[in-house]
Amino acid sequence: MTKKGYCKEGENVMTGMNMENLKKNNKIAILSYLNRNGKSSRKKIAEGLNLTTATLTILTNELIEEGIVKELGALTEGKVGRKQILIDIDKNSKFAIGIEISRNNIYYNLINLKTEIIESKIWKYSGEFEENQLNNILKYISEANKNRKELLLGVGISVYGALDKDDQWKVGVFDIKKIVENQLKLPTYIQNNIRILALTEQYLNREEKDFWLVKYGPGVGAAIIMNGELVEGNKRLAGDIGHIPFEKGGEVCKVCGQTGCLESRINFNKILEDFNENILLNNPILINEKDYEYILRLSEIEKNKSLEKKLEKLGKAITIGATILDSNKIILAGDILKDEKNFNILEKYILKNSIFLKKENITFMKEYVEKRKKTSGILVLKSFYNC
Repeated sequence: MTKKGYCKEGENVMTGMNMENLKKNNKIAILSYLNRNGKSSRKKIAEGLNLTTATLTILTNELIEEGIVKELGALTEGKVGRKQILIDIDKNSKFAIGIEISRNNIYYNLINLKTEIIESKIWKYSGEFEENQLNNILKYISEANKNRKELLLGVGISVYGALDKDDQWKVGVFDIKKIVENQLKLPTYIQNNIRILALTEQYLNREEKDFWLVKYGPGVGAAIIMNGELVEGNKRLAGDIGHIPFEKGGEVCKVCGQTGCLESRINFNKILEDFNENILLNNPILINEKDYEYILRLSEIEKNKSLEKKLEKLGKAITIGATILDSNKIILAGDILKDEKNFNILEKYILKNSIFLKKENITFMKEYVEKRKKTSGILVLKSFYNC
């Protein structure tokens, strides 16, 4: 029997742990608030998070001592001129490493707590992406960040193709997440490139809580955000129209293993196969020309015939998908759709096949190129801010 006012054995330890967890969660909530709302006074943050001013002051002072938050100066409030000190996140107090693996390139981007890009590098490769290539890239990243190792939050990896329920990349380096984590000694997160693009759109534009993102080039991918959350499904393919059975026959798709899926019918290689042989022979790809630039150049010569046929098929598939998903907001992405002419062609075929969708329901992702660079790093920031 314990004396009144004393804890049972272990109870004081548990209470301490709970208090530490509460403090940690409140600190994360403060950082998340500042991340969403920008610079604010302690009073305003306390009201927004339903914390006492005293508690908020203690926690923000600790965050200032840790170097993550900084004071900016005084803000005069009200007629009496009472001053509130503004605080904000110190954007360069922490950094996130992003690695994007596309079909032909590897992108490395380092971003700060405000998603500003600090460093970037691109490596080209052909054929299969192999573990020895990954190791060389990780050595570069490790060396580039040797003087800021204590400031690194983690690594985000964006990959094309599917991931299984255990985060294993189905079409690339086996156990890539574990390899990166072991070599860089940092928490590592991995996601499919289209899903992470949708998460980035929602993270940077929190007003967008319900939308279907469809990206074209070099294949087809899609992801759905519902009530502000990514919907993945049992096979992590929810909302993805790229691998629906679209037509009979054809080659087996390397990603889904089916024949006749949409991606296998309209991917960039299929467009090139359909170009007139003389056009291909007389117009080789130029040095440093990107795949979509090459296709756009040949399309101009060919009067857009091959590309428009692919956009027609994509438009029909999007209409079907939007009907099934009951989606009222479609965000299109992909370098080839930055071209206004191609966007308008695709939009035409989407609207042609739907009696529900209107022109205002379809938009192109704003600042697509810049957002894509930030995707992998934002995967880390989402964990840091717990959002």
